[in-house]
Amino acid sequence: MASVHFLCPKCDARLARESGETTRPCERCGAINSVVAPPDDSIIDRCAACGHDQLYFQKDFNRKTGIALVVLGSIFVPWTYGLSLLGVTILDYVVWRLVKNVIVCYRCQAVHRGYPANPDVKAFDLVTHDRHVYGAAPPGAEESQKAEGSSQK
Repeated sequence: MASVHFLCPKCDARLARESGETTRPCERCGAINSVVAPPDDSIIDRCAACGHDQLYFQKDFNRKTGIALVVLGSIFVPWTYGLSLLGVTILDYVVWRLVKNVIVCYRCQAVHRGYPANPDVKAFDLVTHDRHVYGAAPPGAEESQKAEGSSQK
């Protein structure tokens, strides 16, 4: 079932709304919010939590778990002669193939799960992220994007 996972604007509690579910206040602080998850078959082009139109997709896998697997594989390198890293690499490939994508909002980080892929939503872009978080892209980032754009023409 499709759903939207977002943070309460008042207390930062993690909240979720499934498609077809009505609005309700935050379970922790009682703050009113108007987030409604779009129907299951909707193409997501705007964030359901904040209405922002800049979105990206990523794999629906816990980052901390991924890092823990790499660290664990690295710890066992001396005893496995590096085969533990090969095992982690194979496991990573299998997970990458099996796990579906989610759509994430650059502004509020709301996660939209279970919706069909939108071809207009691209993978994570660090320059776009930095504009939202810091108000500007890092020095030199804009020039490199312009150079890439002109070399592709």
